[in-house]
Amino acid sequence: MQEKFHYPLPRNGVKSIQQAIRKVRFEKNEHLHVFKNGRQILRFSGHQNQINIPPEYLFQLKDTEVVHNHTSNSSFSFEDINMATFHNIKELYAVTPDFIYQVKRPGSEWEIDFNNDYFLNFFETCQSIARMELEKLLANHQIDQIEMEFKFFHYLWLLFFHSFDIHYAQKKHPK
Repeated sequence: MQEKFHYPLPRNGVKSIQQAIRKVRFEKNEHLHVFKNGRQILRFSGHQNQINIPPEYLFQLKDTEVVHNHTSNSSFSFEDINMATFHNIKELYAVTPDFIYQVKRPGSEWEIDFNNDYFLNFFETCQSIARMELEKLLANHQIDQIEMEFKFFHYLWLLFFHSFDIHYAQKKHPK
């Protein structure tokens, strides 16, 4: 079975990262805007939980700012961060109805490589710790199962990126 790719759409009137954030916030499918030097260079639209960028466009992601939405309130997936590190994306945003998640590349290159056992093992350790901490909150009735699911990746990335002194933030949308 051949994988279905989402080919680029014509650039639209979105002229800034902030405009892209506002535009994709409540979309029911994932959308992705790619900016370089302050200009939108690519735009894709996908399914509810993913966008498959054709390989011939991936080389253009180096040194860009990428804005995409998640239809849930969840932070970055492993695939999001793996793509950012592999393609040397400068800044990555995940926009949800309630939050804006942001991670910034430290310097001119990512030092993280999930093909390296050290980083993959550390990621898995952070996963275990995040799950354990959230399960404690669930057991103490401080969160419910739905909150636990969408907070999981946020806790995971807080632990992971803090350990490598990488900027990661969750922000509420401005009023």
